[in-house]
Amino acid sequence: MDIGSRLTLEVVSSHLPMWTEWGVRDVGHLVHSLGCTLLTATGRDLGFATVSEVPAPRQGVLGNVDQDVRSDSVWFDRSARHVALLAEFERYSGKQKDLSPKVETLLLAQQRWECPSATLLLAYWSVGLVTLPDHDGLRSIVRGGFQAAGGVRVPGNSSARLLFYQFVVRAGQDGLLRLENILRRGES
Repeated sequence: MDIGSRLTLEVVSSHLPMWTEWGVRDVGHLVHSLGCTLLTATGRDLGFATVSEVPAPRQGVLGNVDQDVRSDSVWFDRSARHVALLAEFERYSGKQKDLSPKVETLLLAQQRWECPSATLLLAYWSVGLVTLPDHDGLRSIVRGGFQAAGGVRVPGNSSARLLFYQFVVRAGQDGLLRLENILRRGES
């Protein structure tokens, strides 16, 4: 699965010219919607069956941890009929606390889908370049697990693959945001 080959400005322009060329306002969840749409389209481009805003099944030991665990994009392997990738897209302004809950959501969703080999993808967007998050710290959540609300321990997955992409937007002279760059981050 070569995600990076599809996360380029050219591909984004072909799917979502409003994000790269026209410009968008930073209102509500607009940029979040664009990111979720792009991630879902990327999976489709790569041959997966893809869905946005997918609730993980409430099954197994962790079925009652948190009420609703939704992934921004879920990619299903068509032949094996199982989850191949779970993705979250989040605004990031330089605070680790903005991203840690998203990584917890990815891990919990992976557990609920009972797909320990599914790739986890955290895409975060920032206005300009900001201090990078502690990618190793985020990985440690996936490897070591976390304490969920209600005191339930969500176990880690030491073999999980967690990818990071940063989407850098800039405000133009017209005040509209445009996607300027997509950077692979957190390489070990």
